[in-house]
Amino acid sequence: MLEGLIKKGQTYIVGVSGGADSMALLDLVRRQGIKVIVAHVNYNLREDTQEDYDVVHNYCMHYGIPFAYKEVVHEEHSGNFQAEAREIRYNFYKELYVKYHASGVILGHHYDDHVETIYMYFQRGSQSDYIGIAPKSIVKGMVILRPLLDMRKQELREYCHEHAIKFHDDYTNFMTDFERDRVRNTILNHYSDEDKQALVLKAEAMNQKIAQEMIVIDQLLENYHQRGFLLLSELPEDATRSFFHFFNEKIDAKKISQHLIKEALHQLHSEQPNIAFALPEGYQLVKAYDRFWLEKQEAQEDYSYQREDESLFDCPYFKVQKEGPKNNGIRPKREDYPLTIRNIRKGDKIHTKGGTKKVSRLFIDRKIPAEKRKKWPIVLNKDQEILLVPALAKHKDYLEDEPAIYIIPL
Repeated sequence: MLEGLIKKGQTYIVGVSGGADSMALLDLVRRQGIKVIVAHVNYNLREDTQEDYDVVHNYCMHYGIPFAYKEVVHEEHSGNFQAEAREIRYNFYKELYVKYHASGVILGHHYDDHVETIYMYFQRGSQSDYIGIAPKSIVKGMVILRPLLDMRKQELREYCHEHAIKFHDDYTNFMTDFERDRVRNTILNHYSDEDKQALVLKAEAMNQKIAQEMIVIDQLLENYHQRGFLLLSELPEDATRSFFHFFNEKIDAKKISQHLIKEALHQLHSEQPNIAFALPEGYQLVKAYDRFWLEKQEAQEDYSYQREDESLFDCPYFKVQKEGPKNNGIRPKREDYPLTIRNIRKGDKIHTKGGTKKVSRLFIDRKIPAEKRKKWPIVLNKDQEILLVPALAKHKDYLEDEPAIYIIPL
């Protein structure tokens, strides 16, 4: 069971609680000659935790195994204890992992734990890239190894009895205070071996499908990293998992609900050519025609600059140059000064050869992305009449003049 996952000659951290599962695991790796550091955490939430400590500590002392201990002092417990305990435990593993230059952390999860996790996944309908407990995973940058997933809990207890290995049961595992304990002690204890195996087979089939989806997702994310955007045409028919990973690059997974993903996809596939859909943690999903990407929302500030002459100028939004595309150029009249160069305002219109045009309509017709429209420079004379929308339109009275200055949007 250890072959392929764990290699001799390397150092591993082993999480040992003192129960039959972890004590059997510790004995198995010791017998295989694996170099390990034992990590034991006392959460001080039961009155008999000293017995856990004694079981693990005495075994380590007997066989000369390095023993690392962490004691947690709780002033007052609140929130999700199991999540808090897991965070404490894995942070402790990480300290030891770095200190001893470990190759992995070995944990005693077994077949029954695997079945419980599968059952809870199907009950919750949550998002996961692996249904059940994986033999190998990465947590906090650590390689996590679980070599006992093919063994039942009863087999591990029998192993301890057969080899005279002391262990101490955590009596809270037989209660129903936590969801996993309730599932274990009131539901799955009534499942037959065939029922449990059916759950496992269902999960394995879905894991194979997920693995194929992940190949597509990895390619999508690689495209995104290279280009900075994705195309709508690249999305698979069911893009739910793809979007979870797309969002998760910037946003905490706990804040990415199925409802959020569904609404984001609805917005993308709407007929609106440009959208900015708000997301958690200050991000937004931006769509510009057939492209979309994530960006940090920034407060849009209007800008306005006055120019008294034809001298060169640059700012974060545009440049004034002596050369450039003709559609970006204009030759202001003396009476036009001072010029104002600013971004769009509600109701902006320009008098063109073809008639009066709304600036907002020019942006739409030329398919200027929404995020660029907010910063696009517009040139006005001293009477606030629009003379030029660079690259898009020019006032009808300035069409024939050779440009003196060119306004280049950035």
